[in-house]
Amino acid sequence: MTKRKFIFDVDGVLCDRGQLIDNKFEQWMHEWLGDKDYYLITGSPRDKVIKQIGMSIATNPKIGFHCCGNSIWLDGKETQINQIHLTDQEKEHALNFFKASTYENKQLFIEDEILQHRNGSISYSTIKRGVSVDERQAYVKFDKEYNERKNLIIQFNNLFPRLELFLGGDTSVDIVLRGAHKGQVLDYIDDSESEIHFFGDRIGKYGIDRPLAELLVWRDRFHVHEITYGYNQTWGILKNL
Repeated sequence: MTKRKFIFDVDGVLCDRGQLIDNKFEQWMHEWLGDKDYYLITGSPRDKVIKQIGMSIATNPKIGFHCCGNSIWLDGKETQINQIHLTDQEKEHALNFFKASTYENKQLFIEDEILQHRNGSISYSTIKRGVSVDERQAYVKFDKEYNERKNLIIQFNNLFPRLELFLGGDTSVDIVLRGAHKGQVLDYIDDSESEIHFFGDRIGKYGIDRPLAELLVWRDRFHVHEITYGYNQTWGILKNL
């Protein structure tokens, strides 16, 4: 029988976007993953993932790829690659974009919160992190109407070709060096025998999962599962595999 490997995004896949993992699903996943080779690939740093989906699932993949694959956790140790630091011009553009935002409840102007540095990526957000579900949904509605995040992505990708920007969760944009995205992790996972299943929720244009999905979708033995309504969809697919 062909061996299966599973690659999971976290936010929007193992939990609903911006939420903690469901307790019943966490217990089920803990048992289901017991004899599986699985990998995590997320835009978030490891400490945030532990808080979101629990210690067991977050710390026991064969490899944990965090910060778009630039913080690699193997056997409890981290390797950092593709470190990113914005130039003064790039930083100024991002902060000016924030100041020009017409979203009425944007956070106070705190540079380290707007541009949150991670190990190999930077997360941009107009709203304060950790806000209530209602506040998140208010920004989601605003962003769908005005395409604020997509406009930032288009501007940066045109003005600063050394960078690539992607839609992360519902409220953020992930900034990486060009090519330093989730697609790079396939070199650590692929082999000539295994069947690979990838679960991602941002596969559309500008989505953080798109680079990896594009590498997988046209190849034999690879299956891309686009998750559009949260962990319940992931759960249903896994039960039928």
